Amino acid sequence: MTTAVTPDGTVLVSGEIDAATAPALLRTLTRALRAHPGGVALDLSAVTFCDCAGLRAFLAARYQHLDTVRFPLRVVAASPRMTRLLRLTGTGWLFEEPRTGPVQ
Repeated sequence: MTTAVTPDGTVLVSGEIDAATAPALLRTLTRALRAHPGGVALDLSAVTFCDCAGLRAFLAARYQHLDTVRFPLRVVAASPRMTRLLRLTGTGWLFEEPRTGPVQ
């Protein structure tokens, strides 16, 4: 797994996220949220695998920073595997801002 944080606060994650790489992911997310207290965007389009340890890292970073911002982590792009994981676990809504405007 590799991570990078862009100047605007987007966290780019690629590769496999598992028990071995999840702690590094959590550290990166925590540093990014400290540097960008208004929240960060997650680009997960290059993630090829993510297990429960990786999902736990995303959730831990989110919950640690809920006191400072309402939506600390927002997924702006996701690979099909990440999309499936978020959908199957019912956690995708935690990483997106609620839609505003009329429901159609």
